[in-house]
Amino acid sequence: MQTDLISLLLETAELKILKFDSHNRVEMNYRNRTLQDFYMMTYIRKGSAKLKVQEEVYTLNPGTVIFIPPHLEHDQYKDSDEETEFLWWHFTYNIQNVVDVLPFLQIPYIYTLKNPKKFEDAFDELMLSMSRKGHLPAIILQKAKSLELLYLLLDNALGSVKTVMESRPSHRFLSILLKIVSQPEASLSLADLAAELHMNPTYVSNYFKETFGKSPIMLHREIKISKAKALLEAHEMNITEISEWLGFNDIQTFTRLFKKYTGISPRQYRELFVSLM
Repeated sequence: MQTDLISLLLETAELKILKFDSHNRVEMNYRNRTLQDFYMMTYIRKGSAKLKVQEEVYTLNPGTVIFIPPHLEHDQYKDSDEETEFLWWHFTYNIQNVVDVLPFLQIPYIYTLKNPKKFEDAFDELMLSMSRKGHLPAIILQKAKSLELLYLLLDNALGSVKTVMESRPSHRFLSILLKIVSQPEASLSLADLAAELHMNPTYVSNYFKETFGKSPIMLHREIKISKAKALLEAHEMNITEISEWLGFNDIQTFTRLFKKYTGISPRQYRELFVSLM
């Protein structure tokens, strides 16, 4: 089923918190704002504000969450002088830093939480974890609370609207996407993928680019390079072993492709992390 494939894709994704904080504001006037390459979720603990997206104006009351994806132009402002408390965070949820999985979930721009207190408590604990710098258990707490917050937000978001399944990628294309992201070492060709889908190769490539932002072959190469970076940083395999594990015919081909995407060779990339060992 389609939802099962999306669940498998979510399992391979990594949550990265870029920034989070709480603010009390009596004034706010962000106009024509867009976010670059990350998501923002803002929760209203008290007070009120306004959100405008595509000529639609939403009122933000306590218990309300706003969800803003990258590159969406929006206004966020206050039209009263009452104090409003915002809890917010910027984050990404990607597979190998390449595939953004959140568009598959069709999260609404604005919705309310069923259990605001549970979310607020988790956010407060996340804030507390940041005050314990140098305390190793606090790092684990921060990761745990980050995932808990994402769960609470997504659980409420997916239950707040009727999902329009027709606008999601089809089951067959999601299965191909899962194969690409879960098998970086595989030898995949556009002809083979198209044959598996019983479709024209040009159509498959164009559909992937329109839906996922990249052609299937380009996506597979970027997954390979992202996996190579992780392996180089780990220092558990030598460069030849990494090249072979990722399915390259020879180390020269691996080095050439790695340098094309990163600007440096695999050896130079590994040396960047030697001092961290």
